[in-house]
Amino acid sequence: MATKNSLSKSRYMKGLQCHKALWLATHKPELREESEAANQAFAQGHKVGELAQEIFPGGVLIPFDDLTFDEQLQRTQTALTKAKVIYEAAFMHNGVFVKADIIRKVRGGWELYEVKGSSKVKDIYLDDTAVQYHIITGTGLTITKAFVVHLDTSYRRNGELDLDALFTRHNVTKDVLERQADVKKEIARQSKMLKGKMPDIDIGPWCSDPYECDFMCHCWQDVPDDSVFDLAGKGADTFKLYGQGIKKLKDIPLDQVKGKQLQQVETARSKKTVVSKKGLQQFLDTLRYPLYFLDFETFMESIPSYDDIKPFQQVPFQYSLHWLEKAGGTLYHTEYLAKPGVDPRKEITERLLKDIPECACVLAYWKSFEAGRIKELAEQFPARKKRLLSIIDNMVDLIEPFKARDLYSWKQKGSHSIKAVLPAFVKGMSYDGMEIGDGGAAMEAYHQMCDCADDPKELAQVRKNLLEYCKQDTLAMVKLLEVIEKKVNK
Repeated sequence: MATKNSLSKSRYMKGLQCHKALWLATHKPELREESEAANQAFAQGHKVGELAQEIFPGGVLIPFDDLTFDEQLQRTQTALTKAKVIYEAAFMHNGVFVKADIIRKVRGGWELYEVKGSSKVKDIYLDDTAVQYHIITGTGLTITKAFVVHLDTSYRRNGELDLDALFTRHNVTKDVLERQADVKKEIARQSKMLKGKMPDIDIGPWCSDPYECDFMCHCWQDVPDDSVFDLAGKGADTFKLYGQGIKKLKDIPLDQVKGKQLQQVETARSKKTVVSKKGLQQFLDTLRYPLYFLDFETFMESIPSYDDIKPFQQVPFQYSLHWLEKAGGTLYHTEYLAKPGVDPRKEITERLLKDIPECACVLAYWKSFEAGRIKELAEQFPARKKRLLSIIDNMVDLIEPFKARDLYSWKQKGSHSIKAVLPAFVKGMSYDGMEIGDGGAAMEAYHQMCDCADDPKELAQVRKNLLEYCKQDTLAMVKLLEVIEKKVNK
């Protein structure tokens, strides 16, 4: 029977990342703060797991909802005597409860399949499979082979899903067997730890590796604003600095940083802005008119809904476009947002080519993203390839002067993301308070838009939020270009 201190596969994996996180989840669960991104990832993973069951159709499902652990264990034991394939089979050994995504009966025993909604096998997946193997074999069941099943990103949908092509199976039996002694020791360590006081574990890289911990807000509450963790780029070990008692960015000794990190610390101390008029002028010299400011929003899916799309492919469903016919001229704007539940690529291609005239100079922020999406559209629609690729040929990246730090403010905290740069240079303009504040939220809103297609009121609100966010991105570029021009002419 499971108790408060009992382990399960998910709890074991949390403890493997950090004993303190497992202790808090057990004794102080009210301190947990789950993110919407984590919930979305869980939902996507669940969808992938259900689809993977169709690789081995006709199996028996052991549901989790509305059943106690004991009931799941009993149903599994019954299924083992009759079924050839079991989904979500439940096992318990030495007080540790696990659910296996798929087990399949073969000559000599059963094969174990752990399904992941990712594009490759990671070490953490081997640990996940290893603890399952340890518990299942501990009950007396023979596991002949263990596999990690994940999505093949080279698969391109064409009609009905081809599950054998969509999923890749990796035999990880050797890796799993090599981990068995460690699994046994780790279970003992975690079980003992849960019976004692909260482990004295300070913050460290394990707070976000391999997953962001849902107790970070609690454990990081003493980290001040403008902390050493705002130090961007490679170089100084921020956790080492923090461990030495150096908590504020401005307090980092200058002899422990160099290059852009040194510049960041110096500007944090002086609260000054770095301006290279020469570098900014060189950037301005790459621009010409008419000048168009372009930003895409995209969605991606682990399981592609439309033909000729790969798992995790970024598919543009929206763009905002501001433009100036001449320097100092009237600012114009247009936009596109796809209808929900429809492959947007053909329509967005036609609209984009209509809205951007040939040979126009196109400004993007981190242009490799926009250029990558346009290149994919060009491959999808060969008849439009020449015109689409000409947009890329005429594209300039607004991130460059900020990336090169020809213009840099201490308020950016080392970041050259538009979300950090905009409020640092344009007073009263930021993404704070917006219903959609970043690309991840925009992607979630797209899926929400598809889910609420039959609710006109909710759909209208989601579309309004998406349009406001994407328009903010291109207007931000307009304002930042004005800042650059003023700095050069000052």
